Amino acid sequence: MTTLAADAPLSAALLALESWCQDKGLPFEQAWALPIEKLGRTLALAQARTNLVGDARPAALCEHLAEALAVAAAAQEALGRAPHTAVDIGAGAGLEALTLALCWPQTRVVAVEPRKLRAAFIAEAALAAGFANIEVITKTLASCGLGAEFELATARAVWPAAEWLQRSRALLAAGGVTAVHGSAPAAHLAESVASLEWRALASRDVPGERRHAVAVFAPVRGAA
Repeated sequence: MTTLAADAPLSAALLALESWCQDKGLPFEQAWALPIEKLGRTLALAQARTNLVGDARPAALCEHLAEALAVAAAAQEALGRAPHTAVDIGAGAGLEALTLALCWPQTRVVAVEPRKLRAAFIAEAALAAGFANIEVITKTLASCGLGAEFELATARAVWPAAEWLQRSRALLAAGGVTAVHGSAPAAHLAESVASLEWRALASRDVPGERRHAVAVFAPVRGAA
């Protein structure tokens, strides 16, 4: 797999991202390069004003995008198609929500982020990149008022996996699925989180140096 220096320019980071996606069977389209470049520039400018992410350099950005693309691939395998609706809870700087909006332009993507500066950045980045299908809610999960209306729910580094699965249940429409982030290998993540209440449908290892993985689960019908 292509390695990427931490200080690589955005052009090199994009080439590495494309190579990673090819190696891991993740979605990537050449047409995405321009909106990703716009996202990278917007992030760099915003990071100069406030600390949105730990590392805003292109290499780190592309690792975040790769993880979101792994979610997209696993979710699409689990559902058999792109979801009509998706929600990212505790979205932070919104890199996952923005990536899902890029992958699925016909999908309504909702980013829920209570911190005002981060929520404002998500809206700014969506506008800069030309994503018309993303909605930002500057509230917590408890106060946002969302119901069982999503075919995909995701949250990264907000709650432990088992707690997130239970919290996500109230967000899922019939047939909806929940994405969980964790450590590689993906097969181990799926096995370790699956339970009598949740079954694993798909999982992906995330390319890059961080050794992350994602898995997608569906609630078992009749389980509380």
